Amino acid sequence: MKRLGTVLHRSGSKNLVIRGDEFKSENASGKIPRLNLVVMDKALNQIGTIVNIFGPVNHPYFLVKGFKRIPDSEFRGLVNERIYVR
Repeated sequence: MKRLGTVLHRSGSKNLVIRGDEFKSENASGKIPRLNLVVMDKALNQIGTIVNIFGPVNHPYFLVKGFKRIPDSEFRGLVNERIYVR
């Protein structure tokens, strides 16, 4: 499991904007995650997929579209929490 970043805020009802951790291009483990990867919270619950990547290359932002089965109240609780990818 690899840390993706921290949730900045919600955008719409089930979208999250995530500030990515620093990615360094010098080593192979510093690759930016690709689109459509499933993201998880700290309890390993799958919460959505990456649908957009934007911003600077070394500290990108990610737009995550949440799964429909997850209630809105759970998305509100994710603000300022760390998010992970496999």
